[in-house]
Amino acid sequence: MPAPAALTREALKARQGTSLAATRIRGEAAKVRLKSPQALNDKPLQLRLPRAEVKSIKLAAAEREQTISHFMLGCFHAYMKATKTA
Repeated sequence: MPAPAALTREALKARQGTSLAATRIRGEAAKVRLKSPQALNDKPLQLRLPRAEVKSIKLAAAEREQTISHFMLGCFHAYMKATKTA
């Protein structure tokens, strides 16, 4: 257990520090955050689905070791292929 610190005026002053959110990312972490050229062209799409359907979609994507985006895109392509030939 650490030893107790003396209560002095300096110890009671609030420290002004820089939050991590305000600092620039350096080194390897900065390289990881760079987006690929393909990701720069991607556009977000939002859907409102029932909770049970969302859970089913997440489980199906996880079973196939895919992201939800890749799984849903695959479903869309399969649907378009099936309706084109019908």
